[in-house]
Amino acid sequence: MKTLKDLVLALINATLILVALCLFLGWQLMSTVDGITDRLSESIQSFAPVRDEVAGLRAELSGLRADIAAAGTQGVPVTRVEARLDAIGTRLDEMQTRMEQLTALPDRLIDTAMETAADKFARGLSEIRGCETAS
Repeated sequence: MKTLKDLVLALINATLILVALCLFLGWQLMSTVDGITDRLSESIQSFAPVRDEVAGLRAELSGLRADIAAAGTQGVPVTRVEARLDAIGTRLDEMQTRMEQLTALPDRLIDTAMETAADKFARGLSEIRGCETAS
């Protein structure tokens, strides 16, 4: 009877140790994900002034086009300048598209980081249990 009691206590102790280990690993995983999220958020915040500047340049470019159009109606030839402004507008459009892609990047990176961390966590648990992971 004492042996059975000792066996049950040992089983409970081992289970509690494994639960504590899992909680610790989960806590480490979440702190890693939080760190990645914070760094990505800081990186994206550094793009905000550039995005605002691009928007300002677009507004200024629109104003210049209006001024040139007004000058063109007065008989002043401005086709060459308009072509250059169109080229600048195209470049600004491309920059804005890239900025929008960079703005969407953290969501994808966070998802990838979470999946990678979860995979590592699962592999770690499998190794602790002595199981082989499915390939």
